[in-house]
Amino acid sequence: MGRNKITIEDIAREAGVGLGTVSRVLNNSTHVAEETRKRVLDIVKARQYTPSAAASRLARNDVVESTVGLLLPDIGNHYFFEIFETIYRKFRGLGIDLLIFNYEKHNPRMIQKVLDAQLSALLIFAFQLDDTERDLLKRRNVRYLYIDYPRDHEHCIYTDNVYGGRLAARYLLSKGVASPCYIAVEPPAQANADRYLGFSNDLAANGIVHCATFHAGLSEESGYATGRRIVQDGRYDGVFCYCDDIATGVIRAVREAQAPIRVIGFDGVRTTEHLGLSTVSQEPGRIGTQAATLIVNIMHAEKEPAPVKHLITPMLIDRNS
Repeated sequence: MGRNKITIEDIAREAGVGLGTVSRVLNNSTHVAEETRKRVLDIVKARQYTPSAAASRLARNDVVESTVGLLLPDIGNHYFFEIFETIYRKFRGLGIDLLIFNYEKHNPRMIQKVLDAQLSALLIFAFQLDDTERDLLKRRNVRYLYIDYPRDHEHCIYTDNVYGGRLAARYLLSKGVASPCYIAVEPPAQANADRYLGFSNDLAANGIVHCATFHAGLSEESGYATGRRIVQDGRYDGVFCYCDDIATGVIRAVREAQAPIRVIGFDGVRTTEHLGLSTVSQEPGRIGTQAATLIVNIMHAEKEPAPVKHLITPMLIDRNS
């Protein structure tokens, strides 16, 4: 292989280690086992490897360990943004670079951009990669962590959405709601199905066997439009919204009409406090902190660690909305 063709991913793959480990070896970091250091350096010498600008960025000093990518479907979502904000602050304190990629579902050019960035690790928000995308990342030794998406045999941090739906049902029932409805998100998501499952099961256990479902896009504006329809319908006295962004629009419609309708959201973003909106909180700041810590540990491991699964238990924040 020619001098200009070898990459840091090739070195990592041949040595059987992660990109973060290679960067520490190239940087003369003390946080590498001697046997591993020798194996990596032998390959570097044999392949006549010269670090590229991107690879040099991985080994800036003993604190800078890598560049981490963030694969986001929608940064405009307040919940995602608050998680991202926390991750950014954590990485900045560690001197880790962060690159953001807007996800386009199963677009091969998108995953190629991720690979071209020579990342040490990748954080993936709220969706799963397909088999081809996973294989590409694994061949390049790019380790990744799913955020807000459960996976049986991969690293992930996710919320117990079924339990969160139950909390929402219990909240509305405690406020005397007798005719509740649910606002699902469009396009549908697994979290949506799980939240509705917990919600409807708890309602059924309390004698409410029918729960109407409305649909809204992932925005305050769409929530507002759906909220107006619910108000005009006049049959419902409680609304559980898939997320706080939707609930923000719904409660605006309810308050404008002075309708006797209870509203609860899901996520626990900061705006709910200012609005006095009840919510099932996932504590996005805590998720961001835990996700940042987990991915640093995963990418620093010399060998791919066993799947790390971290379950978040949501909690009810009652603001009497």
